[in-house]
Amino acid sequence: MLCESLPGIEWFANDNPYTECNMKFHYIIIPDVKEETMTVKIWNGIFCYEKSLDQIVEERVFPLTNGGRTEMIEYIRNEDNKFNG
Repeated sequence: MLCESLPGIEWFANDNPYTECNMKFHYIIIPDVKEETMTVKIWNGIFCYEKSLDQIVEERVFPLTNGGRTEMIEYIRNEDNKFNG
């Protein structure tokens, strides 16, 4: 299941991104420590984020908190379910 190995909030608080996929469903979490947010970008395809910038289909911002992390996990899993059923 997606997000099983998602790092804790400390990972993102140190300005580290994280990416994962489920078949053609891909997402990246990009933290912004200055703004205290984490942005999730979702795309469908076979290529990495850098090669798929024009294929982003969803984007959502969450607070850089444990609560934001929990909400983000639920969002990612719901979006994956929409795509992969």
